[in-house]
Amino acid sequence: MDNKDSFFGNNAYLNIAYMAINFAKRPLMPYEMLDIAKTEGFLPKHLHGKTPHKTMSARLAVYIREKSGKSDFYRTKAATFFLHSLTDLPETLEEYKTVFIGNLRSKSIRKENVLVAPKNIIKKLAYGEFTKYEENAFQEINKNGCFFMDRAESEMNDEVKQFVTFTLVYNENNLLVYTRGKFTTTSERLKGQMSVGFGGHINDKDFNLFALDGGALLHNAARELREELFFDDLYKNDMEVEKRTNLLGYVNVDDSPDAQHHIAVLVAFNHKSSEIPKKGELSINQLSWLDLNVKLNDLTAFDLWSGLILKNLFQGTIKLNGATE
Repeated sequence: MDNKDSFFGNNAYLNIAYMAINFAKRPLMPYEMLDIAKTEGFLPKHLHGKTPHKTMSARLAVYIREKSGKSDFYRTKAATFFLHSLTDLPETLEEYKTVFIGNLRSKSIRKENVLVAPKNIIKKLAYGEFTKYEENAFQEINKNGCFFMDRAESEMNDEVKQFVTFTLVYNENNLLVYTRGKFTTTSERLKGQMSVGFGGHINDKDFNLFALDGGALLHNAARELREELFFDDLYKNDMEVEKRTNLLGYVNVDDSPDAQHHIAVLVAFNHKSSEIPKKGELSINQLSWLDLNVKLNDLTAFDLWSGLILKNLFQGTIKLNGATE
């Protein structure tokens, strides 16, 4: 079977897609690519996540967008991919040769059960610009106050707050920042603003026998981070990412409509490379390193949480390798 490892490097998802489509000689959806890879024995052992087909789709979408006319892949219809190199084969059907141009849409809120707690109980755990993480305190509130609720329903409920990880990616004293794009599930108010956090809602699938309490929070942070950034060349799986994370604390304020429905679980990720990683989602734009040695006086370009976090980083209240009192 043709192998293009040298072209795609260590990007396992692109290599799998290339090999599977070459094997099938027809357009494939991500789950079909993974099924073929498993059957034919070229599915890497480290791809064991719950939704690898979604990650596969995201990797292909970003690759096509960034490479444009030089992309090896193209869509024949929504979420179905083919290779330009196969279009000249006699057996390739004409319907496979048409490039599908879909309408880019804002991401819709996916259906999931997210971790929430009543606002009055959350205030006992944390309230204000920054509260240091304490494992015993989280265990207590998780046991006696937290529960899971449909995400869409929780967005309409003013009595609870949703837990979301907000992961800071740093290398030495440089912090990764980006601008939020149009194609995201975040509110219209956040689009176009700068941010220092990556992550997402903590859901019931993050909690299992091997990820309980604080471990579930780090598991979520690692999973979300590998979906939002290309890390496959440096980290083989979520566990390798998780080992480089630590829980810092919380940001729990009510200064915006979004903050009134969410509490940020602040996580730090010590990235092993000084190179700026590639984005894994359309909602992430203009990735760059921010030198924390150079204090910013104007933080108005950043979203609420990011501005508060940067303020506390510059003041020394938050340290990326661990929180201070």
